[in-house]
Amino acid sequence: MNQSGTGLTNIINRRLFIITLICTLSASMLCALYTLTEFNTVLKPKLLHKIETVVETVQLDLEFAISVGIPLDKIKGMNAYLQETAAKYPELAYLAVTDNQGLVLYRNTTDGIFPQLEDTELKALTSNSVASHKSLVQRLRDSALELLQLLPGFSSKENRTEHYYLPLKQNGEQFGKVQLGLDNGFIRSQLSDVFFDIAIVLIAVLLVSFEIVMVLVMFYVTAPLRRSEKLLERQSVGDFSVNDELGGKGSIDNYNRQLNKDSKALQQVYFSALSQTTDSPLSVKLKSLGEKFNLVKVLKDKHTNILDARIPLFVFAFAEELQKSFMPLFVAEYYEPSSWLTKDIMLALPISIFMFMIAIITPFAGAWVDRWGNKKLFLIGLIPALLGYLGCAYADSSYQIIFWRGTTAIGYAIITISCQSYIAAAVPAKNRAKGMAVFVGVLMTATMSGTALGGIIADRMGYQSVFLLSAALTLVAGVLAWMMLTADRPQPKKIKGTGSSGGLAALAGNRQFVSLIIFCAIPAKIILTGFLYYLVPLYLVSLDASQSEIGRIMMVYALVIIPFSPLASSFADRSGKMLELVVLGTIISGTILITLYDTESIASMLIAIALMGGAHSILKAPLIAAALTAAEQTPNVGRTTVLGVLRTSERIGSVLGPLFVGALLLNYSYSQTMAIIGMCVVASGLIMAYYLFRAQRSGVTNQ
Repeated sequence: MNQSGTGLTNIINRRLFIITLICTLSASMLCALYTLTEFNTVLKPKLLHKIETVVETVQLDLEFAISVGIPLDKIKGMNAYLQETAAKYPELAYLAVTDNQGLVLYRNTTDGIFPQLEDTELKALTSNSVASHKSLVQRLRDSALELLQLLPGFSSKENRTEHYYLPLKQNGEQFGKVQLGLDNGFIRSQLSDVFFDIAIVLIAVLLVSFEIVMVLVMFYVTAPLRRSEKLLERQSVGDFSVNDELGGKGSIDNYNRQLNKDSKALQQVYFSALSQTTDSPLSVKLKSLGEKFNLVKVLKDKHTNILDARIPLFVFAFAEELQKSFMPLFVAEYYEPSSWLTKDIMLALPISIFMFMIAIITPFAGAWVDRWGNKKLFLIGLIPALLGYLGCAYADSSYQIIFWRGTTAIGYAIITISCQSYIAAAVPAKNRAKGMAVFVGVLMTATMSGTALGGIIADRMGYQSVFLLSAALTLVAGVLAWMMLTADRPQPKKIKGTGSSGGLAALAGNRQFVSLIIFCAIPAKIILTGFLYYLVPLYLVSLDASQSEIGRIMMVYALVIIPFSPLASSFADRSGKMLELVVLGTIISGTILITLYDTESIASMLIAIALMGGAHSILKAPLIAAALTAAEQTPNVGRTTVLGVLRTSERIGSVLGPLFVGALLLNYSYSQTMAIIGMCVVASGLIMAYYLFRAQRSGVTNQ
């Protein structure tokens, strides 16, 4: 196959990806702009109609009081009544009652100064006040101006409040007004929420479209063309081997099968001639020709690569990540006080149990991959995952949620270790970090898309809808795995007598491998589950962030990792500084948490999560590659066993993370808890740096 990057396959791939990207981006942006325009057009009339209904109630109550003889300026409890009414509707800037001269008699709050307006500045309250008959171009222009107001430096304090009134009448004569202010800032905040939600959907659509295009191109174009290129290259140099594993459908694969059929026919002619030859010199010449042109060679090459597992893994991981932005909040809805479990610990348990079950299952999953193969194990793992999603969708207690999350974890452990082993086997050792970056990249792409979209769906449709969607996507992942995992990667031969338990004992004597686990892998997972998945949602809720905002903020972590992780992995492969990158990423991630001490703002959390994504992009893929490299000094342990031990050890940190944070929150604030975790992580990174320094000075890198 042409490796220069200028072959027919690469040219077609590049053009298809560019065309698809342009088309998808253009269509998504036009759809987003139209959606924003329609939302901006109908929002204000809907709000006015809602407020009109509310204020009419106040109007009728006042007119009734006047009709029974109570003077307008002598109604008791009116301020409290207006305050209670206005508190339910954030779009109301103020609510007041005035006499005919505009003197304010009652208002919803004693703070602030109410505007003294002329009648010409007041508008009669009616939902038809802003009925739009504008053209689409005018509405697009108005929406663009509204969007500009969302940008720093463009917001204007003018016209922040629009003033409306309903008249108070008795016997046909007006005696006062119910006056209110409609806060345009609220309208802009709603437009802002929709704008960011649409932007998130746009990003997710682009990422998902990219993955889908990869499926189609790989399945129908790339793979057949690569098979054709390889077959033609063999035959061009006089190699007429027969490949019995050619598959696929379509015109290109039919062409490949015809070429292979011609080779098979040539081999049959050769064997027929060889069987009819009794002359020894002629027989020797025929055998020489057979060896020269490979007329007796039969291939069993299925041409598998890392993309076989990429798409099924992406869809399954996307389904799992949909719940990450709200899991503690979901459990909080069903929490009932218990004498033996505090609320903080209970909210942490679903995450911890999920990771605990993964830690238990992962070592067995590694052995199952070697025994039964990747494809079969992937399909088996779908069963507990599907049951877990359906169970959470219909759960009615926090204990049921914990049980079903543990069930889901069984499937997650089986599927991820199966795909990770497949990818690790598909790449050579010199590109190991790059290959693991594919695995990390798939998970991070799914994390970014799933976390944000899950928050939006939960905010607008409820938690149950998210779990049902996850169940449906799990079935889709199963169909894709059945179609695409056509072959299992060969596993390296093990030395007799070295099972998984023996491999674990052997790795326990590898000091570099153990140090990586204790001081880098476990702290990274403590941060991921304890900080990002558990503490961040609770902390942002305490700052009055909505569920959609939480999802958007959490997705920034993956959004940073997606582009930076391949860069860090490429640098690691070129420089060989995998251990150094892992140590650097560990120290930086801890330092970021320390800087959050005594800070309480959504902006600071957003920046911290973005920086954390950068730190983890430095260490994620190099950590896997460094662990595999360190384990090479223990030669009687297979690759799958090493990955199983690594994943199991990481899950220890995943289990401890939420429990550790929950225990700290019993006595410390959110910012103090983050700082304490940060100091512990920095300390572990410094210990690993000291070990690395000592090892380099002594000239011992693995023991």
